[in-house]
Amino acid sequence: MDSSYRLYVKAFPKDDPIKPCRLTTFLGYKARMTHIVREVEKPGSMIAARGGMETLRPALQRLYMTRASAYRDALKSFIEGYQEGIQQIMEKKEDSSKAQQEGNTDKNST
Repeated sequence: MDSSYRLYVKAFPKDDPIKPCRLTTFLGYKARMTHIVREVEKPGSMIAARGGMETLRPALQRLYMTRASAYRDALKSFIEGYQEGIQQIMEKKEDSSKAQQEGNTDKNST
């Protein structure tokens, strides 16, 4: 893998000298790496009730998810604007056809 595409850790968490050594960061390159877990020690948490383990979502998966949601929102916006534009054009055509019909009936009555 090219070094320009490599992931880097911005900041390492502070180590507690009382606790034993542990893994503090991990760089993942795959979008769906679900085999990496961390312990959750929050009392009352649903994850802690299930066994205290939570899968980590790597940065690439979060990036892909945010890009996908941005593209989805942009596409929705484009479709809504397109439909509004078509509706306005159809209304103008209906108005012009009504005006022409009224003009024709006025000419026929005289």
